[in-house]
Amino acid sequence: MQRSGWLERSQWRSVADELTTAMAAPLEGPVPLDRGAWRAARGAAQSTLAGLAVRRAGAGPFRVTDHDVRVALGTGAVEADDAPFAWSTRTARRTIGLAAVRSLLAAEARTPHDAVQARLADSEREVRDGGRTVSQLDRWVAALPDAGRSAVAAEAVTWATRLWCALDWPALGLPLVVGRDHWWDSPHSALLALRGRADVRTRAAHLVVLSGPRRESVRAELALVALVEALRARADAEPAPGRVVGWWPDSGHIVRLEPHPSVLALAADAVALVLAGGSPTRIAAA
Repeated sequence: MQRSGWLERSQWRSVADELTTAMAAPLEGPVPLDRGAWRAARGAAQSTLAGLAVRRAGAGPFRVTDHDVRVALGTGAVEADDAPFAWSTRTARRTIGLAAVRSLLAAEARTPHDAVQARLADSEREVRDGGRTVSQLDRWVAALPDAGRSAVAAEAVTWATRLWCALDWPALGLPLVVGRDHWWDSPHSALLALRGRADVRTRAAHLVVLSGPRRESVRAELALVALVEALRARADAEPAPGRVVGWWPDSGHIVRLEPHPSVLALAADAVALVLAGGSPTRIAAA
């Protein structure tokens, strides 16, 4: 039984087992990865993106994110729009929640509530003391009235608690990175950059916490993570692609995107779609 978007304790245990398995399972399955085909697909994606960068010369900068892919495929209207970015309880919860999870992993806090409160206190202290690392988020938090700060804390605690309880952290192994988005800058044009958003990264997998409705565009959104990782790898390095796992905390639904050459083609087509202004028919069947 589900109440107000929360799963019961037994369901959370099942989700934690399934999600941890999805993150930690070996990549070499019944059909081993053809690394030669992966290298060829990476090269094809690089060629596609080089052509896009050249055609966009003089058109202004474009930073392609999973949100852009979602909108281009016609499924972004539910969550967002063309309004300028602004900090809010919704937009701040991930950044604050990830900081809280890092504190929990480092044993700097005992509960998500304590970790979030410590992060908010750090923001206020940095702004008050004129710290050199003050961010826009810090300034926004420090300017909030008590009621606003409580609302931000509540959203962030919920977000952090869900992620913290959804994984068997020791089973993921090391290295383990929480909350680091990766960017790839086109070598053909300083105007084009791609973002691979992930909330937890292991040696073999990348976890993306999803929100909004379940949607057909999610595979293209997750494929962008795989593409950015492939493009960031050294050209002379042996390909070491990772699985991309998408997870909706509200329902516990999981989507696994195994490393396969077709994933890179899907992501490159999605980027082309974004830059073309969006027409979902081009990759809807991918």
